[in-house]
Amino acid sequence: MRLAISSICKISLSIVATLLLLSQIFNTRFLQDDYIVLGFLSDSTWSDWLHEVWQGQGGNLWPYGLHALLLTSSVHTVNTSLVAIWTIFVVAVVTLCNLSIFKWVLGEDLKKLGKLKVMTIFSISYLGFEGLFTPGLISAYSYHLASFSHLWPITLLIFAFYQMSIGSRNIFLAFVLGVFIGNSNIAESFAAFICLAIMFILRKKTIFLTKEFYAKSKNFYYAIFSGTIIGFTVIIISPGFWNRAENSVGLPSSVSEFVRRFLRSFSSFFADLLTHPMFWASFLIGVTISQPIKSFNDQTILVNKIKLLSIMGLILFGSLTIGSTFAYVSWHQSSGLYQIFIPFSFMLGFYSKSLFNLNISKYMRIIIFFIVLTSLLLLSLRATLAFEKRRTDWDNAFKKNVCLIRNDPNSKLIGAEMLYPGFKLGIEDVSSWEWMRDGYAKWISNPKFISKIKC
Repeated sequence: MRLAISSICKISLSIVATLLLLSQIFNTRFLQDDYIVLGFLSDSTWSDWLHEVWQGQGGNLWPYGLHALLLTSSVHTVNTSLVAIWTIFVVAVVTLCNLSIFKWVLGEDLKKLGKLKVMTIFSISYLGFEGLFTPGLISAYSYHLASFSHLWPITLLIFAFYQMSIGSRNIFLAFVLGVFIGNSNIAESFAAFICLAIMFILRKKTIFLTKEFYAKSKNFYYAIFSGTIIGFTVIIISPGFWNRAENSVGLPSSVSEFVRRFLRSFSSFFADLLTHPMFWASFLIGVTISQPIKSFNDQTILVNKIKLLSIMGLILFGSLTIGSTFAYVSWHQSSGLYQIFIPFSFMLGFYSKSLFNLNISKYMRIIIFFIVLTSLLLLSLRATLAFEKRRTDWDNAFKKNVCLIRNDPNSKLIGAEMLYPGFKLGIEDVSSWEWMRDGYAKWISNPKFISKIKC
């Protein structure tokens, strides 16, 4: 009976996740920072864009550079195929990252996830980002600049840790991973630096931080650490980093302002995490297919590994809180947290029998399964409808905006916003922000832009 419930649960999750992913890919449209890049590239080169970033945004060049490369095929026409295809690649990378976590934590118990284990991990990986009050799937998989800055550094850090744990000695890979991790975004890069620094400081201690996650190749570790330091240094030495820090939001001017900003930042990330559906659903999914731990020694090792995941998450949480205290809090900044806390929550549920002495009857498993599946179906249905509505709104607005810009470049444009109820967080558009409108108008009004729209 338990095996049947487990199989139905995994198959159902896989179907829900696959259909929702197809909907997201099909309904992909440009948003927010895309407009700035498209507008800039319409009459400038990719290298000019990197110079602009260095002078005005910051030294995290690879996120801005790769984001611009993804948009090069869309500069002179509305072509979303490349950014849509990239979504599939990101889903694959995140799934592989979580597979690394599961292999490291579960060990031989990974087999207990059954033949559909990769699809189960894919489902949890993909569905794990959609929020109750925020379009997390957009943030992780379609808002590519935000994904490069907030999700990718944590994904790459976990992958680097896994490579250390299996004894990889590829120094070049380690260094490149370190550079990409360190040059991503100030908060996530700083969190990675702290994690690596703690491992170095406590490298000779016999506590769980290094005992259960020891770098078998010291040179591999040093290469990652060196790359991270170099990538992080490039961020903070750029003129754009300091210009943005001083002119965009402004640094706190007093202790009271710092405390106010800190509390706002802390409460935002804390509330986002606690209200995130998959933070709780992944625990319940783990409970429905839970497995006991064979021995006390295995339980000790498992607890230590889970502690390490929680410490990584807390370091990232603290870094995000401090970073946004000196800058600003935004709904898409927490995607890296879910890369850690969703698998962490699943592990707690999967071993709930041994960790919490939680022994649930088969009938209770059925109830939990239907509660989780119903919740995820409703969440996925809402996300699907939101994706489709924004595509329709964007296409209709584009047709009207082309004519508005042709008649008067200074016209007020129509936006395709996607704001979730509650706190009205999500995708804002050209109707709300002048900087988005400027990039959008520059992109469309370029003489080389191809459009068959007749006004």
